[in-house]
Amino acid sequence: MKFIDKGRQPPALIAIHKDKTKTYENDVCDNLKTIPKITVKSDTLESLMKDQGYICCYCMQKIYTKGLTSASPLYPTIEHYIAQHTPQSKSNNLDTDYKNMLVTCHGNDKKEPDNKHCDSSRGGVAFKYLNPLDKSCEKVLGYGADGSIICLDDTNRNDIEHDIKLLNLNYQKIKDNRKSIMDGIKKLKVYSKNKLQAKWNKEIFKNEQLSKCVKSSSGEYKEYVQVIVYVLSKL
Repeated sequence: MKFIDKGRQPPALIAIHKDKTKTYENDVCDNLKTIPKITVKSDTLESLMKDQGYICCYCMQKIYTKGLTSASPLYPTIEHYIAQHTPQSKSNNLDTDYKNMLVTCHGNDKKEPDNKHCDSSRGGVAFKYLNPLDKSCEKVLGYGADGSIICLDDTNRNDIEHDIKLLNLNYQKIKDNRKSIMDGIKKLKVYSKNKLQAKWNKEIFKNEQLSKCVKSSSGEYKEYVQVIVYVLSKL
């Protein structure tokens, strides 16, 4: 899980949020009549994806809309960290609050409904600890040799493991993807050492790889970026 630093929200969404009579379902999803060919929802979706570097807020796999229709099984979803149906959301107008919105991957909702993950697995159940809008999410999670996501915080272990299970983040395909990333870094290290031999320097290698974990010129993070950061921290 990667910490998300929120950027500017779409002006149209700000206007809707200020009007407490309006809701996400009735107003964000409808066409914004004053801006032709753009909907508030699609505009918000693009802003959220940009904030996240075009990776899922939970599993960190790539998310994109180019070449997809909203009916596609791969189309990303706007997620509300505090679920829309909750009293907390309703009393504070959180369904239209940009700070409460994230973007998740498809979560196998339509592709493999028996193996849902991320928002599709969570539904509207409340989280106990994990929050990609809190920097602690990067510190309390690690990755096992088999690609599994693990808790590093003994104090909050029960709550964190509850949330990992809630999101089904150890779904086998995601574990396999993470393991592939981890194995790739280890192989790259071996290759680099063999090539440079006595000139090889661990810290230089780590810094070179970490420099690739920031947003690219196109605003994208590498898929599973925090897995890369974690493996490099253990070298």
